[in-house]
Amino acid sequence: MSNANKTWGWHLAKGGNWLELVLGGYSSFHDSAVRSLCLQRIRRTHEGVSGLPLPGNRTRELLDLRLEVFHNRYGAPPVSGHPDYIAVLDFLDIQVSDIDVNGMVEEATIMEMTLAKTPEGLIQLDLTPNVGLDIRLMCKEAVVVDLRPYTRDV
Repeated sequence: MSNANKTWGWHLAKGGNWLELVLGGYSSFHDSAVRSLCLQRIRRTHEGVSGLPLPGNRTRELLDLRLEVFHNRYGAPPVSGHPDYIAVLDFLDIQVSDIDVNGMVEEATIMEMTLAKTPEGLIQLDLTPNVGLDIRLMCKEAVVVDLRPYTRDV
């Protein structure tokens, strides 16, 4: 089994080792659920999409995606005394995206969520749903921002 298969590509994410440390291993996010999805344009750069400087003092607004995911929401309950976790994940400077936002109307449960490196040096996110939200995108950086405990409703 290759390293990419063992990590589902999360070794490519900044802070990806937190998944291994906190959850006891890298995760495919199987049986997890998307709590929130936020697309935002709050960061700017003086570089074009090609990476070259923009002329003059021009700037380009970057498109970022933040996902909050209830890890293992529909899996077996955690061992007594161990919490479940919400993973906060950022996908920064999106270059290409295919996001079926209508999937958030339904319950957004995940079959698998993986990262891969593209030949262009971007990171590809592939969130394959059991039900609902379907995301495929390519971005410059993936970041595990936070893993915070939560108590699961039974």
